[in-house]
Amino acid sequence: MRSTPKTERRRPARWLSGGIAVLVAALLLGWVVTHFPKAPIGPRFVGAEHQSPQSGGTLVFSAGSNIHTLDPHFAYDTLSTAACRLLYDGLLDYDYDGNMIPSLAAALPRVSDAGRAFRFELRDGIKFHNGREITAHDISWSLHRLLSEATGSPGYPFYKSIVGAPAYHRGEAERIEGIRVIDDKTLEFQLDEADQTFLNALAMPFAYPLAKEHVEKLEATEGPDAVGRHPVGAGPFAFSRWERGVQVELDRFDDYWAPRARVDRMVFLENISPDVASARFRNGDLDVIHRPSKVNRLFIRESKAWAPYRAEVPSPAVYAIGLNCELPPFDNVHVRRAVAFAIDRSKLERLNPGEVLAASQVLPPMLAPYDPDLPTRQRFDLARAKEEMRLAGFPDGLSEPITLWVRGEGDVRGAQLFQQDLKEIGIEIELKMVSFATYLKETGKPRVAQAAFTGWHQDFPDPSNFMDILFHSRSIHPVNSENRSFYRNPKLDAILDSARAEVDREKRLALYAEANAILADDAPWAFISYAVDMFAWQPYVKGFRPHPVWLNEYRNIWLDLPRRRVSQAIYEEGVAP
Repeated sequence: MRSTPKTERRRPARWLSGGIAVLVAALLLGWVVTHFPKAPIGPRFVGAEHQSPQSGGTLVFSAGSNIHTLDPHFAYDTLSTAACRLLYDGLLDYDYDGNMIPSLAAALPRVSDAGRAFRFELRDGIKFHNGREITAHDISWSLHRLLSEATGSPGYPFYKSIVGAPAYHRGEAERIEGIRVIDDKTLEFQLDEADQTFLNALAMPFAYPLAKEHVEKLEATEGPDAVGRHPVGAGPFAFSRWERGVQVELDRFDDYWAPRARVDRMVFLENISPDVASARFRNGDLDVIHRPSKVNRLFIRESKAWAPYRAEVPSPAVYAIGLNCELPPFDNVHVRRAVAFAIDRSKLERLNPGEVLAASQVLPPMLAPYDPDLPTRQRFDLARAKEEMRLAGFPDGLSEPITLWVRGEGDVRGAQLFQQDLKEIGIEIELKMVSFATYLKETGKPRVAQAAFTGWHQDFPDPSNFMDILFHSRSIHPVNSENRSFYRNPKLDAILDSARAEVDREKRLALYAEANAILADDAPWAFISYAVDMFAWQPYVKGFRPHPVWLNEYRNIWLDLPRRRVSQAIYEEGVAP
């Protein structure tokens, strides 16, 4: 009989030992799965039950992208605006009902000369973070910096109705005639014509005052962008540190003119994805969250434990694909209309239930004169889209793909959703992924981006803010264009100019209704969606509620500390903490 080699004799033992190892691993994995900590199903911490506001603590919140600048004269994206709202104050502001209120000004202005003159008196004791008291000269100097063409601020169009502002902007005058400093506490503005949006413009971050000595020193030693990295403002929080792309840290300003209980410190985390932010929020590591991930949004919406600490509100914003009207093929209105009619927006509603509404026009539904039955409204109509391609001279589609600029994961998902729609009319899409900072810089230049995902959140509650700044030809510049579709229409310009000065509300809304119809029909943007915002906050976070104008308004929050840990078992038993 042939003997069995040693290796073959040992093989059963190897199989046995291997089987035991697999069994042990499986048992271990089962134990780990069974005993692995579950995601919190309710808040992990509650407050100390103080009955009155308390100062102290650190508020931590996040955003999914990066802050562009901390210089209010350039802050024109939602994240930069949110940060500047903590660092700066202006003459005017809005309350939680959307009413205009005085801020650095002692009262609303005295209006004269048929709505062309506005006189302001400043409060006593208002200070910059460097300790110096603010005067009317600071307001004037800051607005001169803002309105100089050399500065290059995108805010100029909001203030060009001030007497002498255009000449000063072009470098043809040494000062703006329509900004008059009466004394240290008194300032007057004179306009060329009545402008129903001028006070709204003064409430925007663009008009927030800067300390001249701080700006001049920084710009002389570190360059023109230094103010955006090392700000000194007059807001409730002072700048501490910025690790670019990671986080901004702010400290409470004890000499702020409106003393009240506030947190000692703010930490604004950048580039935190919705998934990561949601996990950190549920773990108690973030104090407030805006737009959690899809799964967590659904969980928070359905959770009884989170019900007292969440809010869902329609956002005064519109999202779209911006089509560059200077570049082929979107210099052809029929191609633009074809894109607008080819997109099936219901896909986005199904993909994001409860998060978005299909958009048909530039105005969001809560803002008059939005019209759900607008005859020129954009909607999914494949036959109409194909007919527009035929009228454009492309019955068989485009010979080359279009380049669509996208800023992140959300844009990519949207692009992928609509790629097949556009393919049906012979338009192929190639995606160009860029950072948000690059997007802001490059899409504001003429003849650069053929098409780009874009959007707009209101600066102030008025239809002009969605039309004048985005589509008037005066909003086109060599850099930092607000009109990023580079759309020019003299008829629209004339309507918007008339509406801006019209004092009769019904006549004014009728003009904006006409403009709304033109923009839907000319399609410089293919409107996609309106957002529904969700906010959630920890039980110990007090004083927060969604603001009708400012998207992330955290300046009035106080923390009910010390926070107390609670067992998740109480939620499983249906008991609230």
